[in-house]
Amino acid sequence: MQNSLITEPPSANHRFVVGRDGDGRWIARDELGLTGGVFADRASAIHFAETESDHRAGCVSVAPDDARLSLFN
Repeated sequence: MQNSLITEPPSANHRFVVGRDGDGRWIARDELGLTGGVFADRASAIHFAETESDHRAGCVSVAPDDARLSLFN
């Protein structure tokens, strides 16, 4: 069962995006580039994003598998 706070593909009201960087590490970052982190696994990245967005529905999106995220772009 998928967590209701996660939307795939990204919705219009999300604040955080979770995905992998070019080295396969899990990244969670907000759309404004104000906060984020590198995580050992998907669950940890999602947990961070959910906590930072106050568990508001639709605020966390998971990037497509072929997308590569960076904390700095």
